[in-house]
Amino acid sequence: MALASVGYSDFDGTRDFILEHQNEDGGWSWSTTGESDSNDTAAAIMAILETGVDNNSTEINLALDYLQSTQNEDGGFGYDIESNSDGASTAWVIAALNKVGSDPSGWQIGENNPVSFLQSLEQEDGSYLWLPADETGSAMVTAYSLVALSDKFYPVNYIELEQEQSNDTGVDLRIEGPDDTVCLAAGLEADNVLDLLALGATVCNYDYDTQDSAYGVYVSSIDGIAGQGTDGWQYFVNWQGGTQAAGEYQLSDGDIVLWAYGGWPFYASRLELNETHIDTDSVLSATLSYFDGEVWQAQSNAQVHVGDQVHQADGSGQINVTIQNDGVYPVWFDGSDEYARSNREYVTVGSGIPQAVDLLVEVQNGSGPGDDIIAFSVSQSSINFGTLSAGQSAQTTVSLSNTGTADIYVEASIIGDSIFTENTSLNQSAWENYNTNIAQSGSSSVNVGLSLPNQLNTSGQKTGQLIFWAISN
Repeated sequence: MALASVGYSDFDGTRDFILEHQNEDGGWSWSTTGESDSNDTAAAIMAILETGVDNNSTEINLALDYLQSTQNEDGGFGYDIESNSDGASTAWVIAALNKVGSDPSGWQIGENNPVSFLQSLEQEDGSYLWLPADETGSAMVTAYSLVALSDKFYPVNYIELEQEQSNDTGVDLRIEGPDDTVCLAAGLEADNVLDLLALGATVCNYDYDTQDSAYGVYVSSIDGIAGQGTDGWQYFVNWQGGTQAAGEYQLSDGDIVLWAYGGWPFYASRLELNETHIDTDSVLSATLSYFDGEVWQAQSNAQVHVGDQVHQADGSGQINVTIQNDGVYPVWFDGSDEYARSNREYVTVGSGIPQAVDLLVEVQNGSGPGDDIIAFSVSQSSINFGTLSAGQSAQTTVSLSNTGTADIYVEASIIGDSIFTENTSLNQSAWENYNTNIAQSGSSSVNVGLSLPNQLNTSGQKTGQLIFWAISN
């Protein structure tokens, strides 16, 4: 829907993917193997309508039947068929009905309907409650409600983007040998990966050899290092392994090409920093990940260098390091049998020190002084509480970092299985009560706890989602 709002129209693959994963009950889940829920079903309805699916199609009618099966006697909708009604879920269903052209006030159960339920959550200050029992309104639910009760849907608007000239000029090349880096070059102009290797040789002064094979030209040696056994030179474009001969892979401006020496399987390590400039005694977070051919994976337990210190990444591929001395510190992963040496990033601590440092800058065009950019990062992309029994609990800590240009106000919501929606705490309090203010360039730690009740009538693996959202403060 976001892409449709800016004029993108090539949705054939997207439409087919969504339709292929419609569940037998007519609904959709947030995952391809999960059980249906009202939120994702409403979103899927609005999404496939953007791809050209008719609002009288079999798929839409099945989805509406599923939504109707989740409606509660109070007229509202919960997350799934077993959940009590809440403002967010009801607002999303109303938005989907608006887009289909079905009058939501006509979805009556007795004297109740979705519109009357949502209107019952409005407070004197104009906000809307998440749950009827809540004491204060939620900004997020209020935003959803305004769209729904205005007979609107998603996307709420369609705009035409101005065609801006890309800031990306040329292609970057990095070559990592088994012991050290062979070449770093930026802004090169080449049509394909093999031509780029030839151009890089004139910049970085290395030799390379090629051989003809049934699959095209094969690079057998770079900088005097030849393949042996199952080890050899492999290329990656934008962190993903090449799937065709180097001379056939066509490059575009802004591409990042890596040649690395290793065996099979072998992956390109991507290092990302939460900040490139932090205060003295502040925490630096660095994350290692790799693309396995289908999805991005955490590179857990890797040894990450920060200056002359080495730190082991956790299960999510992350290190969190407090740096006490001012300076400019290189951060990198030195490679292993399975992973190539990572890109090298630099963090400035405090005022830094006068040393020669590789320079990199991203210039954002179109956002001048006074334009607030709301952006923040979360230190973990997933939390696994392990195996718990009735009466047991577990907790972990995540860090929110304000990476935008405005102070932000943050709230949270939890969706998914009732194990999470009913038993999760944030900072030792019910998650519904969580909120915090984070100043520009600031961060905030959040304790995430799960405490199971002493009596349980369910078992098996449960899933949910913790969602943080922010507005300008």
